[in-house]
Amino acid sequence: MKKYITLAALALLCVSCDKNSEVEQPNPDHIRVEACLPTRANLTAFEAGDTIALYAVEYNGENPAQLQPVANYLNYEAVTFDGTKWNTARPLYWSSVACDFYGIYPYQQLSAVKEVLFDIATDQNTPRTESELGGYEASDIVWAKASGVTAADGSVNLNFHHMMSRLVVKVERGATFEGELPEDIVAHIYNTATTAKVDWTIGSLEKYMYSENKTIKMRQVDGSTFDAIVVPQFIERSTPMIEITMEGVAYLLDYSISFRPGIQHTITVTLNTSPDQEKIEISIDGSVDEWN
Repeated sequence: MKKYITLAALALLCVSCDKNSEVEQPNPDHIRVEACLPTRANLTAFEAGDTIALYAVEYNGENPAQLQPVANYLNYEAVTFDGTKWNTARPLYWSSVACDFYGIYPYQQLSAVKEVLFDIATDQNTPRTESELGGYEASDIVWAKASGVTAADGSVNLNFHHMMSRLVVKVERGATFEGELPEDIVAHIYNTATTAKVDWTIGSLEKYMYSENKTIKMRQVDGSTFDAIVVPQFIERSTPMIEITMEGVAYLLDYSISFRPGIQHTITVTLNTSPDQEKIEISIDGSVDEWN
């Protein structure tokens, strides 16, 4: 009997049942692919409509083949999450030998596997639609690899990790700030390289040395919180990095950050009204956390 791949989401379910409950057991002939990402673009996990590209290369004895753009055992198979499980457009069959499986998001049909240029969006506040990712989601590259998987393993476990860095900007009212925060706050990142050089074989990237420095419009998470995907790089304090615009006035903030893959930087911008009520005084504070 041929064995084919079905894909199911990795989930933690709390259920209550009694002794008489019947639990459907998975078919041992089917492969379950468990795709896990604790904190992707929506800060929780993969969401309905997300599609990963699945690649697989076969082993020759104890040695796996090298990942290629095409001519792999599996090539850019589109695997889409429906909110509960992962679905493929066609049945996928086990190889008779072990395979290394690669998962890439957003969905990629690779033209090369090393030194591939990837541009993040400069407007990351564009919304997601039914047919297209928003600017933020399209910039958030995640990658996974499962090595030496065979039919005997019963499933392919793809544990994804972020390849980019993430910046969060929080705007807060200080003790002397008069009134409520404006409703028209907009945040930008200045002087930022937006092109990365990617190695899909090992799931790594770095800033492309010839990348232009551009301005990124950050995604607005809520009225006072903004975030953006950033190519790993070092930004010196001598140049303005963040612009906060509100009520028609722009505030330029300089800050020094070493953006690293899989790391989240959070900057808190505190606003206080000056004693004469004529200007806004700003203080900033930052923190660094693991994102993966």
